Amino acid sequence: METTTVVASGIVCGGCANAVKAAVSAVPGVSAVEVAVPEKRVTVTHDGRVSKAVIEETLKKAGFQPA
Repeated sequence: METTTVVASGIVCGGCANAVKAAVSAVPGVSAVEVAVPEKRVTVTHDGRVSKAVIEETLKKAGFQPA
């Protein structure tokens, strides 16, 4: 398993965190998603099939802007 961390603007509350978790968790190969709201940080545990670009694109489609 690998871990990728992305900072994304727009994560301001628990509802945002839940939306991020739902969107990123749906990506094949993702096994865990943690969101730190104050830091706007998303930490994703995944297998080798998932790239940072895929995570960032998923965040964009969910309405958040990766830094």
